[in-house]
Amino acid sequence: PGSGLMGGAVANAYDITRIPGGSSGGTATAIAARMVSAGLGTDTGGSTRVPAALSGIVGFRPSVGNGGVQRRYTDTNAVVPISRTRDTVGPMARTVADVALVDGVITGQTWLDTVSLAGLRLGSPTEMWKDLDPALQTVVDAAKLKLEQAGVMFVNVSVASLIASNDKVSFQIALHEPVKDIPDYLNETKSPVRTVAELAASIASKDVQNAFGAIAGDVYGAAYPDAINIHRPAMQSFYADLWQSQNIRALFFPTTPLAAIAMDKVNGSSKTTLNGASVDTFNTFIRNTDPGSNAGIPGLSIPAGLTASGLPVGVEIDGPLGSDRTLLAIGVAIEKALGSLPAPK
Repeated sequence: PGSGLMGGAVANAYDITRIPGGSSGGTATAIAARMVSAGLGTDTGGSTRVPAALSGIVGFRPSVGNGGVQRRYTDTNAVVPISRTRDTVGPMARTVADVALVDGVITGQTWLDTVSLAGLRLGSPTEMWKDLDPALQTVVDAAKLKLEQAGVMFVNVSVASLIASNDKVSFQIALHEPVKDIPDYLNETKSPVRTVAELAASIASKDVQNAFGAIAGDVYGAAYPDAINIHRPAMQSFYADLWQSQNIRALFFPTTPLAAIAMDKVNGSSKTTLNGASVDTFNTFIRNTDPGSNAGIPGLSIPAGLTASGLPVGVEIDGPLGSDRTLLAIGVAIEKALGSLPAPK
């Protein structure tokens, strides 16, 4: 009752003491809790795919490339800008078919091929399968085995040089481009908050607040030219060569290294624990999703199963630039092999 709106942290539909993932966690929870069938999120470094993985749904990041005609979803005027190079809207739903339906509404491309898993070649990036939480490892290993039994051929590939380039691109782009774009947006929309520093002060999540603090200080300004002109093109070249040299349709890997963590671990802290080590929460959850974001290629997170304690786990497929509908078709086949998750209690 009353005229005010309720506020506060969004909970995970499968365990309300845990996070749903971010930053499109509200959309993810609404879908997972069966409030809606589908929705839109936004993705800069993993924000449709990470909450999809942690919440037991499907999350899609479409092609962005270098912008212009390579950008699949061209109208981003309603989205608060973070990184003009990396930002995109992305559909989220409980099934890949529903994500494909929303993508078709946005783009007008309604065709979807039927893909057979028999003989399908997928790359398995060695570095993205390392240092996983044991409970999550059990689920993704079982998912990979199911796909192998269905005929998928996994090709082990090293992405060490890709990750090295990513480290020179990620925050250097995402935390420099908003230095001007966010204040411009706040002024254009006549927001009562006009500066990045003011915005950072109002953020409850410690790890996100730290990121906005780096924006306010333009920590990565000097590194931006090399990031955008040298290291990002190197990542794009790496992917383009990978598809050809290994004759693979997509890469297959765990969306995140661990399942949803307790909400009290992110309130007032930027750290969490992985395999007994204290790690940065933000960097850990986007570890596997970030390279594809920086290169501008499409990525799709699909539910892989539940841990022994009932937490959702996701697997991701990343494909060549512009292969969005093909990637969704592969996702439909993978989803059928892995099965669907039970509804949250």
